[in-house]
Amino acid sequence: MGPLGRRASVLAVAALPLVITGCGSSSGGSSGPSAASAPLEGTNWVLTSGVSLGVPLAGVTANLELRSGSASGSSGCNRYHAPYQLSGSKLTIGPQIATTQMACGPAQTAVERAYLDRIAKVASFSIKGDTLTLFDQGATALLAFTASTGGTGLAGSWIATGYYTGTAVQSVAGGVEISADFTSTMVSGRTGCNSYGGPVAVSGDTIHVGPLASTLIACPTEELSTQEHQYLEALQLATTFKVTGNRLDLFRPGGGYAVTYSRT
Repeated sequence: MGPLGRRASVLAVAALPLVITGCGSSSGGSSGPSAASAPLEGTNWVLTSGVSLGVPLAGVTANLELRSGSASGSSGCNRYHAPYQLSGSKLTIGPQIATTQMACGPAQTAVERAYLDRIAKVASFSIKGDTLTLFDQGATALLAFTASTGGTGLAGSWIATGYYTGTAVQSVAGGVEISADFTSTMVSGRTGCNSYGGPVAVSGDTIHVGPLASTLIACPTEELSTQEHQYLEALQLATTFKVTGNRLDLFRPGGGYAVTYSRT
């Protein structure tokens, strides 16, 4: 479809690095994962209040992913990246941690400062089941996470915050709400004009959506009609997904965003 008469704002984050230096020697006496535990690397670890940050965590989401020598995630508002070193139960992250530089609210800023300060001090880890705990050199617990895997976290009601238009990821426009209710086998919701629904197949972190069907009520504006079409197309592009606290990201082939949601 053609470009919108009034374009919605394009979601973009300028990755301007902020460097934070932390200590990084390997130490600590914690144990590595057991056979029944989630793996340290390749798991989406979501920060919990299991270890107090000294500031309220409620309503703020932070996470950690370790893949191929690169640690990344959300620190509460901004995205961060850093190298990591792993040897047995010893783990160091940094010493340089680069973040984006988005403006954050007071709650997110407080969590982010505490989180980045602690993650730079990590020296060892322990995994018990789906819980990851990170320790400093003196074996004092710094941070606690829980594994977010599979389709369990997908189920529920979500509100779309952005969708792929075919050229960019764009925020929802027109003063409407786009919703999605996921079960283990179905998705249904509203596009802002019509109701829609269709099958969903989930295996691990892979997902297939569709074919989708919708009611045929005409949207009141061309902008909303275009948005509806692009959203439904983007939803059916999804091949993988990630649930991080109250955020759901659907990714298209190649790893780009298809649709982003916030839990209701």
